[in-house]
Amino acid sequence: MKRTKMTMLALAGAFLLASCGETKKENEIEDGAMPMQNEMHMEETDDHDMGEMSANLDDGQSGAVGFRDEKMGEAYQHYMHIKTALVNTNAEEAQSGGKMLAEVLNKVENNTEALEAAQTIGNSQNINEQRTAFEDLSMAMEEMLRGSLRSGEVYKQFCPMAFDGKGAYWLSASKEIRNPYYGDKMLKCGRVEGTITGS
Repeated sequence: MKRTKMTMLALAGAFLLASCGETKKENEIEDGAMPMQNEMHMEETDDHDMGEMSANLDDGQSGAVGFRDEKMGEAYQHYMHIKTALVNTNAEEAQSGGKMLAEVLNKVENNTEALEAAQTIGNSQNINEQRTAFEDLSMAMEEMLRGSLRSGEVYKQFCPMAFDGKGAYWLSASKEIRNPYYGDKMLKCGRVEGTITGS
């Protein structure tokens, strides 16, 4: 009996550790039409602002990364704006960032995928649609950033649990994980998978 209890406790502990270090699973909503796991379905609130976002997201944005092209630097900053908004589950700010990024990308060559994803984010007020488009945006921005950095590092990060276990990438100027696909539901779920460096 005692051995069975110990085995059950060990299994429960392993399960908790396997869930990406986060044990919060609040406000679960059943909705098969949404692209994210149930933890993603949070009520959208209007009580987020950029001040709260920068407090929630340590991304090392100011001065950490230098670009060969000014427009790419602007695009990167707007990308980070969108990421910060998604970390904070703020659809309104993500939409604003998407519009600004699309405006800059109209002046950058070879950016079709990034432009389409930015426009999708800028035209949507649905956080799950924005997060889905953000995955495409992140992959496109990674390609655009390679060879564009003059100095600093950008980290390619990965959440294995996003999109019902399919997983998804994003870019960050900090090794610190701030998950844009789950926000505060699984803020630190993810890992660094690679580094884009300046030369």
